[in-house]
Amino acid sequence: MSFSKDKHAYFDYLAASPPFPEALDVFVDVSQRVFGNPSSPHDIGNLAKTRMMQAKDAFAQLCNLHGGCMILTSGATEANNLAIRGVMDQFPRGRLLLAADVHASAWFAKETYGHRVDILPVDSEGRISTAGLVERISSDTALCSVVHGNNETGIIHDVSSIGRICADKGILLHCDGAQVIGRLPLNLDDLACDLYTFSAHKFGGTRGTGGILSRKKKTDLLPHAQGGGQEDGLRAGTENVAGLASAVRALELCTARIAGEIDRLRALTSLLTEKLKRGKPRNVIYSDHETGLPGLVSVSFPGTNGMSVVADMNMAGFALSTGSACSAHEAEPSRVIRAMGRSREEALGTIRISMGRSTSEEEVLALAETLLTVIERQLRLK
Repeated sequence: MSFSKDKHAYFDYLAASPPFPEALDVFVDVSQRVFGNPSSPHDIGNLAKTRMMQAKDAFAQLCNLHGGCMILTSGATEANNLAIRGVMDQFPRGRLLLAADVHASAWFAKETYGHRVDILPVDSEGRISTAGLVERISSDTALCSVVHGNNETGIIHDVSSIGRICADKGILLHCDGAQVIGRLPLNLDDLACDLYTFSAHKFGGTRGTGGILSRKKKTDLLPHAQGGGQEDGLRAGTENVAGLASAVRALELCTARIAGEIDRLRALTSLLTEKLKRGKPRNVIYSDHETGLPGLVSVSFPGTNGMSVVADMNMAGFALSTGSACSAHEAEPSRVIRAMGRSREEALGTIRISMGRSTSEEEVLALAETLLTVIERQLRLK
């Protein structure tokens, strides 16, 4: 099986999932029929506000969040910024406990808040230990920030246990759930997570829609976008009602098929993992096809450059990445892989292969064959 630039086999679902046609239909329909500004005082504006509130309630129900609220944003990057800045700027003497494997949109806090940040390490498998969490909590810790499912390794952290520890210590917990919503069953009522963030384009919604799911009906954050009273004064700017309605439809579709998709994607990741393990080039696999994010294979080929591998695979008709798409063009080795105690060489040689609802077994077998050929060629030319 061969692919060309005219028809790429897509293996970058964690960067962006193709939107569901049904979700696009909803976006167009709401854009045309409910075009008013939700803040306007007339009937057309009220219709938009009503549709927005209905969509927020529906989304929260799909995530099993009862009694909380949603703060609508443009995506998880903005939501992560609002969650972290909104707490840390409110408590200028408070400390932030920041997991070593968070997305770049949360890692910014290390530089922004400097001496007020404590790093929560991960072990050699990329996991956060609850003992390590307890050890690093101080009397001044105001916020703990973690990622639910890591976007590079696919490790799923025990957010329930982390949340209980934080709640017992009176610490707010922010969790980046961008890679979990739509991929795994989610019950926010059970997570004890105060601020849970998401992006709709990760699960088949339209771009430019995301938010914070809060356990409280009114969230006490300091806003960082000024100029309007939208979202209870927390996020200025006209709300994207059509994007939110589209996100609800996409999440409904994901939820309806989630059990079967988990089994199918785990089978495909198992197949790919075994093919790579049996291949001649030495490789290190960081992801776990049984317990990690379904459909993700994180693998390193020491002695290669991940960016070069991705470029060669692109020429062969396969779209994949070196890690987070937000930093995939950087030549530096993955911070997340290095945090696991891996060498610079291993981190530089890491690529991320992520599958989704349209990935076929035929594509996976073709990818494995092509990838091993590309790796062998690069090692010979080194």
